[in-house]
Amino acid sequence: MKKIPIIFSTITGNAFKLAEAVAPVVPEHVGPYNIRYITDEVIERFDTFVLSYWCNHGTADDDTIELIGRMKGKNLIGIGTLGVARDTKHAADVTERVCALASENNRLLGHFLCQGSIDLNRTAQRLKIPEGEKGHLSMERFERQKLSLGHPDEKDLADAAEAVRSFLENL
Repeated sequence: MKKIPIIFSTITGNAFKLAEAVAPVVPEHVGPYNIRYITDEVIERFDTFVLSYWCNHGTADDDTIELIGRMKGKNLIGIGTLGVARDTKHAADVTERVCALASENNRLLGHFLCQGSIDLNRTAQRLKIPEGEKGHLSMERFERQKLSLGHPDEKDLADAAEAVRSFLENL
């Protein structure tokens, strides 16, 4: 099997944790590497990539979207985190959007999504935005965000590794 780079995009560290957790099941992997250092030469050099991302506004983060847009004809495995449980409608919607994005010009080998901790200090600022205005965060939703603390946990990380192991069988 050829070398497979593991690339992560993160602001809280969640996607990096996922990238580290799956590395042992990716034979001949390189990385994890920060997405901001991935050049077109890196993209051209490899056929298969593991992309670890964070959810932003119902899809992958901007850096991951931009990277996927530069890839053509590659094998991709997507692993991501979001602030809610993975058995929610929101998680299903994120999965659908990211899978469509990754499959547009590439071959998606598989996608895994799990809960990740939200930076509550950052999102608490949105409580100050008046209701009805863009970006407003209700106290009820903020309270639900607190459930994200501690994720990805050991089970999330083990599940990610098992998912990636099974996705690699599609090569």
